[in-house]
Amino acid sequence: MAKKVLIIDDSITQLSSLKIFFKRADFEVETAQDGVDGFLKVYSTTPDLIISDVLMPHLGGFQLCRLLKSNPETKQIPIIMLTVLDKKLDKFWASQSGANRFIQKDSDFKNIIQIAEEIIKEFPVTQRYKDTLKTFEFDEEGIIPQINKILDDALMKSTITNEFRDLTDYTSDDKVIADKILKILSTIIEYEAACIYFHSPDRTAKKRLIFDTQNCTLKDGVFLDIWRQVLPDCLEDFEIETSSNNDGENLVESADEFQSRKEFDFYYENNLIGKVCFYSTQNVEWNKLKFMPTAKSELDLYLRLKYLYVKTCYLSITDELTKLYTRRHLDSVLTQEFERAKRYGTIISVAMADIDNFKKINDKFGHQAGDYVLREISKIFTDTLRKTDFVYRYGGEEICILMPETCIQNVIMPLERIRKNIENKTFIHNDQKIDVTISIGATTYSKDMRTPSDLIEKSDVALYKAKKSGKNKVVIENE
Repeated sequence: MAKKVLIIDDSITQLSSLKIFFKRADFEVETAQDGVDGFLKVYSTTPDLIISDVLMPHLGGFQLCRLLKSNPETKQIPIIMLTVLDKKLDKFWASQSGANRFIQKDSDFKNIIQIAEEIIKEFPVTQRYKDTLKTFEFDEEGIIPQINKILDDALMKSTITNEFRDLTDYTSDDKVIADKILKILSTIIEYEAACIYFHSPDRTAKKRLIFDTQNCTLKDGVFLDIWRQVLPDCLEDFEIETSSNNDGENLVESADEFQSRKEFDFYYENNLIGKVCFYSTQNVEWNKLKFMPTAKSELDLYLRLKYLYVKTCYLSITDELTKLYTRRHLDSVLTQEFERAKRYGTIISVAMADIDNFKKINDKFGHQAGDYVLREISKIFTDTLRKTDFVYRYGGEEICILMPETCIQNVIMPLERIRKNIENKTFIHNDQKIDVTISIGATTYSKDMRTPSDLIEKSDVALYKAKKSGKNKVVIENE
């Protein structure tokens, strides 16, 4: 049985030529001279393939293609577009149209016939599908509203995409990013409360849950209840922030008042990189929201880019073995904190720590054992100190601690706790027990200091005294 092709072209010459060649190739041929007529003939002729020009009056080829691919009853019919694709606008619509193949208008007719046969074979239209298509009745006046709807949808999707792509200018400030993301989402999703969480590859970074409320005000306890739902394993070392939109008249006193909740988890390489949650006191069918798939796809792409950017920045200032910050990062932060102390009279303390007899550990147990000890000790430092403190691998087995807004009296207790934790810990590598202790020297900023290196030198002096006076102790140099 001959396959049927519907050729749509406003050029009588082009239309006649294509009709002749397809008939010679044993195709049954139907023709139309504009997009509207072509659309109606799809229903009446039920073709196996549609070949359409791009530039036509009333209804262009790309619009026709998008219209056909958007309708369930016609979307399975394959479409070939004849185009030159020499403009950016053409390329944009080509990507949005859903056509199965694009062919240059000046292509050899034999090549067009060959491609048509391949497309029909690859995308066969069943007789049952054709019989169902013939049952539909369509009038010309009903086409224009569909066209407008398709154009509006394409514009909305394009706008959402562009809005998310513009977010790449804001990769460092989580609060700004969250506000902008929720502002975009609020245009397509009706919610009363929403929250967003970004996961940082830096395990020392403080966890933040950023809230936005549209038409309600949440009591303070509700924020914590929602946090428990969103991130049940992260109830410590976090902070909650709210946007400036927390001015709704409807007071929500309990998270149970929300009838609907939708949560999106975003992963990269099996790691959670972000979460977005929406809440409403009404019953909302979230999955039926029209542009949700587009927004979710763009948000997923953006969060991956953001995560990779932050991870790259983090790795550039992180020691690979210990996961502590590098000396390069210390130089930057110490200079900043030193200048702040000098100008505004703030407090900053610095400590230098050195593993006792580390060379003997390497010589006796091997360098892998030494690496193991370094990793374990580094973890004790980061687990014991505050999130606002900075811990650095200064060089070899030396560790530097920078403690902003900390006077020397408040330095002694955490450093002594670290020393005791290391002394009491059982270090075992390859079934061999390793005794480990550490010496620490610390100092604080004083007005007579000229440069940031003065803090390092003074804490080094304290460390030297700790080593000379028997090791495994904390010494403060504050004169």
